[in-house]
Amino acid sequence: MVKLEFYRVFYTVAKTGNLSKASKELFISQPAVSYGIKQLEEQLGGRLFVRTAKGMELTPEGKMMYEYVSRAYDELTAAENKFSQMRGLEEGTVHIGASDTITKYFILPRIERFKKKYPKINIKITNRTTDEIMDLLKSGKVDLGFINRVDDTPYAGISLTPCADIGECFVANASYAARFDHELSVSELTSLPLILLEERSSTRRAVERAIEALGGKLTPEFELCSVDLVAESVKAGLGIGCVTKEYIAKELASGELNVVPLSFPLPRRKIAMATLEGMPPSFATAKLAEYFDQSTLDGVKK
Repeated sequence: MVKLEFYRVFYTVAKTGNLSKASKELFISQPAVSYGIKQLEEQLGGRLFVRTAKGMELTPEGKMMYEYVSRAYDELTAAENKFSQMRGLEEGTVHIGASDTITKYFILPRIERFKKKYPKINIKITNRTTDEIMDLLKSGKVDLGFINRVDDTPYAGISLTPCADIGECFVANASYAARFDHELSVSELTSLPLILLEERSSTRRAVERAIEALGGKLTPEFELCSVDLVAESVKAGLGIGCVTKEYIAKELASGELNVVPLSFPLPRRKIAMATLEGMPPSFATAKLAEYFDQSTLDGVKK
C-alpha cells in the first residue's frame, strides 16, 4: 500500500512543476521531496515525471495519476472545510426524539434560544413514545432523546441526564374552584368528574399508582391525548383535570385555571435527556445539549 504522504508530495510537485517550490509549500527539504517521488514511482512501477529545463513535467502516466489524485485532494480539502464549519457551528443537523408535550413546553423554548445564536444548525424533531425514542436512539436515527423519568428504570446502553423537575396537579376553572374551601381527600377527589390523559401516558400511570397507594381509584369522565386538551376541557367546566403544573403557568397566573387543594402529595418526575453511551456527539449536538442540562443556565455553563 502506497503511503498517502507520497501522493501529497506528488500532487504538490505536479501542481508547482518545481521541486524547490514544492519543498517550500510542503515545509520539507528538497531531497525529501525527491525521495518521496522516487518511492512513489518505485512502488507504482513507472515514471511520473521527467526533468526538463523548465522543471518537472508529468509523463502521460503521471498526467493520468494527477487527474485522480487532484480530485481526491480536492475532496479531502472540502472535507476539512466542512469539518471546520461544523466545529464552528456554521453547519450541522441535530435529530431529537420527544413526546408532543415535552416538545411544546420544554424543548421549543430552548431551541428558540439556541437558534438565535446558531441559526445555521438544522434541528429535526420526531414525536414518539419513550420506548420508541429509545429504539430510535439505539438505531442512530436521533441524536438526543427526551423522556419523562417517573422512576429509576435503567436503559441498557443509554445515558440519562436530568433536565428539569416537574410535577402534576389537579386544576379547575374559577367557578368550579370556588367550591373547594378545604384540602380534598383521596375519596373526595375521586368522586369528582375527572379529566385525565390517556392510559398509555406515563404521567397518567404515575398519578394512578400514587392514588391507588392511598386506597383510591381514578375513574375518568374524559380521557384526552394532550395537556392542552385537558386544560381546555377544564376551562369549559367539564370537570377537574390532572395536568403538569409547570406547563400551565400562564393559565394559573391569569386565573383561568386554579390548583385544586389536596390533602396528599402527587408524584413529581424529571425530564431526562437520553444519549447513547460510548458515542461521541457531533459539535452541534454537544452544544445544543448544553441548553437542556440542569447544570446550564440559558445555554451557558455555570
